[in-house]
Amino acid sequence: MASGQPVEVEQVATLRSLAYMAAIAEQFGYAYTDTRQRHRNGPQLFLVPDPRPQARERAERNRVQYPDASTGGALPPVPADVLDLFKARISYDLEGWNDDKQRTWFLYVVLTVLCAILGVWLGLGGTSPTAAAAIAAVAWAALMSVTLFLVSIRRRRRAKFAAILEAAGFTQTTEQSGRERYLPLDVPVGRTTGDHEQGAGSA
Repeated sequence: MASGQPVEVEQVATLRSLAYMAAIAEQFGYAYTDTRQRHRNGPQLFLVPDPRPQARERAERNRVQYPDASTGGALPPVPADVLDLFKARISYDLEGWNDDKQRTWFLYVVLTVLCAILGVWLGLGGTSPTAAAAIAAVAWAALMSVTLFLVSIRRRRRAKFAAILEAAGFTQTTEQSGRERYLPLDVPVGRTTGDHEQGAGSA
């Protein structure tokens, strides 16, 4: 962050840690732009310099007040409501990567094919066709029920986060990929999903 370049943070274990980093970065002239889910390294948090005058003034003030922040010294306090808001933003962004309808339908198709294969395999193994079909049908129903239950939980979570963000004045926007996000009305220049794809410092 001291270099003034976009920053990418990865291999962070908890949602609270991600939210806390985003909140602290905001105090030093940066703005949260996105969180992406990477299967190998976990979520990646993206931060970019905030060009707004109030952000620059806040950063200068905090650098004076907390001169040892970059070397492990004291950091500005983060109010609980600010932390909760970042949790909601990051959670909604992360859930957005998993709320792909095509991916969900692909999962349904895969489960159906696997259960059909199970039925065929049982039939070839000597199980009567009726019993094989019944076992495959029960397995399919059980797997689909679990999948639908998990999808329902995920959608309720997103609805909760959306309500929090709307109450805080955020506006829903849809990316070209179809992914829905909530952004503040005063989005700084350069705070788009594509900006951090051009290169960022890693942390």
